[in-house]
Amino acid sequence: MPYVLTVDQISSRHRRDAVPAALTRITERFPIATATRTVGDEFQVLFVADPVSVVDAILMLMRENTWHLGIGIGPVEEPTPADLREARGPAFLAAREAVEDAKDRPSHLRLIATNPAEQEGQDTEVLLDLMLALRARRSHAGWAAAELADAGLTQAAIGAELGISRQAVNQRLQAAQWTLDARSRPGAAGMLARTEQFATDRVSA
Repeated sequence: MPYVLTVDQISSRHRRDAVPAALTRITERFPIATATRTVGDEFQVLFVADPVSVVDAILMLMRENTWHLGIGIGPVEEPTPADLREARGPAFLAAREAVEDAKDRPSHLRLIATNPAEQEGQDTEVLLDLMLALRARRSHAGWAAAELADAGLTQAAIGAELGISRQAVNQRLQAAQWTLDARSRPGAAGMLARTEQFATDRVSA
């Protein structure tokens, strides 16, 4: 089953339109995804598979305090149109409900899985919330080191890039909880996959 992200800009009346840049980042980094601006300062993204990319997209979007993010997991009507404004199905309805709920949550994120995978969806949401809470505590310096580590640079290379010692890099990564964050991503992807699989198995039964 697909994963649907409905994304709405926070305080859009008082901010510059951030949707075009976000759509460009999504389509460039995740060519397997379908993304469409829907209405106002909102867009939707559809991943037919690849929960690892779904986690990466969530973390990329939530890097800055710009978006309310609703995630829906469930069936969609096929064939899926290229323009998601024409798409239908329970996953899209779940994502719509989720983004509205996200507006009242400190994390600005909500995940809803359709019956019978609701509990699995709630468990996955908890882990995503914890990951976002951990990231929210990072300093600017911690982010700078963590993003270079995410790109695959060694601590020595990060130090050369930032003009600091390798020991200072290690301290920044520890303060940013980078190792725990990196270890959590496969777990979150696995929980997304299990939620999707549970729903698929029960629907097919």
